[in-house]
Amino acid sequence: MAAPYTPETDDQVLQRLPTPSILDGADALQEKLADDPRDRDSAEQLARLYIQAARREGDPRYLGYASATLSPWLQGSDAPPSVLVLAATIAQGEHRFTQSRHQLREALAQNPRLGQGWLTLAVITQVQGQYEESLQACRRAATLVPTAAALTCQASVLALNGGLEPAYARLSRYADGAGDVADNVAVWMQTRLAEMAWQKGDLDAARAHIQRGRALDPEDRYLRHLYADFLLAESRPDAAIDVLEDYVDQDGALLRLAIAGIDAGDRRADRWAQQFRDRMAAAQRSAEYAHLRELARFTLVVEDDPAEALALARANWRTQKEPADMHIYLAAARAAGEPGAADEVRTFIAEHGVQDSRLAPFLDNGTEAGS
Repeated sequence: MAAPYTPETDDQVLQRLPTPSILDGADALQEKLADDPRDRDSAEQLARLYIQAARREGDPRYLGYASATLSPWLQGSDAPPSVLVLAATIAQGEHRFTQSRHQLREALAQNPRLGQGWLTLAVITQVQGQYEESLQACRRAATLVPTAAALTCQASVLALNGGLEPAYARLSRYADGAGDVADNVAVWMQTRLAEMAWQKGDLDAARAHIQRGRALDPEDRYLRHLYADFLLAESRPDAAIDVLEDYVDQDGALLRLAIAGIDAGDRRADRWAQQFRDRMAAAQRSAEYAHLRELARFTLVVEDDPAEALALARANWRTQKEPADMHIYLAAARAAGEPGAADEVRTFIAEHGVQDSRLAPFLDNGTEAGS
């Protein structure tokens, strides 16, 4: 029954996928491009829609569509700066961070007034633990983007670089008094505040920020996964399943469903775990393998293979240094009986004054980093 099915012809339709509502304007833009393939403004608008759809749906195909849309302007060595920023955003989404940074620097050298370019560079360098460069990028963006975005950018970096308490306090005060803030920026702000509050160990505040963000956009994928992780940390796996069970088409949801299913004794846990394995195998075959953190977590918690999880976490650490990357590396090292294998993480935490209550159990003397 599991034998592969081979279509009879190359043009045979196997399945029609629903079109996300965010792409409602895509058809009109595609028609404009068909009439005038040199219409760069329409191409950039369409690429932005695809990028937004990829983020919202967790579907990397939309990044491919965005890349194809921009390809006519990326063929030569004189790509327009605005196109380079979009191309860098696509590369960021595919975890090709080195290429993304190169494209951003090229774009910003040509036009240093591209606020979104500076914000994207700030996000990438923050993910890679290069906090000084990230903060400088936030500051370059400050006069070019809305105040809420600029403050969220700076607070995000400072909260990971020894300034958690003042960064949280300042951004929280601004959020409480902010007036007209675009929903997507407001959701980002509440998401970062939730993460900072969780770093501080203030679970009530973290929960409140999550709820505020979800009230603004209940379909935000990153915030949904953060909420599920929060529920799992509170030993509420059934609630996490309720949040995620309608999103089995998304890899991050499947990972958390497999974990929650085990914790809750849900009979669907094995199915969710196998679906996640299949997704990871397919991604590896298609050269879209950018899920090392997620795979390390799955391998540790679901597969109960600490040694392999440690190897995956170590490989992931080469490109990503967010608190979640620190946590899985430290947890895998401890579970493997090799706590010293994650000493480079402890060194990084100490050098940067990273404060995070979730990391405290894995650090020397059980004290919080940076305290």
